[in-house]
Amino acid sequence: MGRSAASPSFLADAKATKYDSVDYDDVKVTTFGDTAIATGDFKAKGTDASGKPLVDQRFTDTWVKMPNGHWQCVASHQSPAKM
Repeated sequence: MGRSAASPSFLADAKATKYDSVDYDDVKVTTFGDTAIATGDFKAKGTDASGKPLVDQRFTDTWVKMPNGHWQCVASHQSPAKM
């Protein structure tokens, strides 16, 4: 079972990750009224919380336009990808 983004271990791992650089490629956004789906490649150099090199990821984010007009990411998924 996966860890919740609000779990203490998730947050500790996120804080311990070291980034040297980050790049987004092939980003595509499709809107459906007040909902948008963004997909793309996330390429980062650095190390994860255990000291291992970061791996390239493919991501899908779901965004919703809130009543105040701001866009909020309500769901996100990343998978390791060979690029």
